[in-house]
Amino acid sequence: MVKFTQNAFLCAIALPLLAEVKSEQPVSKDWSAMLDWQNRFPSNITHNTSTGSYGKSRVGFELIKQDEGGITDFEYYRYNNVFKGSIAGTETSFGDTTDLMLTGFRQWQWNPDCAVQFIYAAELAAEDSLSLTDGFRWGLGMAARWRPATDTDLALGILLQDRFENSVLPIPYVKLIWTPCRFAEVEFRATGLQNGFIIRGFLTEDKATMVDLVVAYETLTFRLEDASYGSRAVAIGDVVTRIGITQFLEPTGTWFVRFSGEYINFSRYTFKHDSETQGVFQTRPAWATNLRIGARF
Repeated sequence: MVKFTQNAFLCAIALPLLAEVKSEQPVSKDWSAMLDWQNRFPSNITHNTSTGSYGKSRVGFELIKQDEGGITDFEYYRYNNVFKGSIAGTETSFGDTTDLMLTGFRQWQWNPDCAVQFIYAAELAAEDSLSLTDGFRWGLGMAARWRPATDTDLALGILLQDRFENSVLPIPYVKLIWTPCRFAEVEFRATGLQNGFIIRGFLTEDKATMVDLVVAYETLTFRLEDASYGSRAVAIGDVVTRIGITQFLEPTGTWFVRFSGEYINFSRYTFKHDSETQGVFQTRPAWATNLRIGARF
């Protein structure tokens, strides 16, 4: 799905910090809620007969429930897509979009070192001129998790992903986390939806401050209003370099804020109908910023 393995799985950047940060109160905090703002600055269109620029902004929220048996993540985002120039209003442009998603996994421990995971996702992602239910799709998968050492966590599996205007696709799921010391963590993932590295650094003993570096290929997909050739969808692929910092604001480990900036090295938008490409455009490299404010409870 859109972020089936992107923020994760499930809030991949902040969740390790949310799970491990020490609190003065020995109270379990299984829920996390976050408000989110993102802005991608406009950049010029390439690889299209039309000219112009494209930029977007995003607002939304995320609610996460985690326990020893797994994680459930509910997300809502609304994207304001801004096309300027001759590309605006053509069949290789689109209006504002909405994404509503429920994702998660359940885990069963086989022995102290091994576990089995059932992964699931249901998503409604569509242009605002359509009913949100027109943009329904799903994902299901299984993974085996192995911890051969205290500093190594490996998950291998396969996912079935429903794709707009394409057939269901089986994709691999690989996630490897290496923790060389209590102040650092390195993650590699290859899932088809997100492929790359995440490096996390914890600046304080209580893990109240975290910095992270992400270098990855990330995707997003929406069902769009019909064009002259019929139904269509847009598949978005971005290569990003992202630097972020997450900070808890008080000793109880409840309130936190996260800010990140990213450089989008490569961005391609492919318009699909019945498994065939009907149009594309790319953008020149662009900058984006993101702010999250959240709480654990």
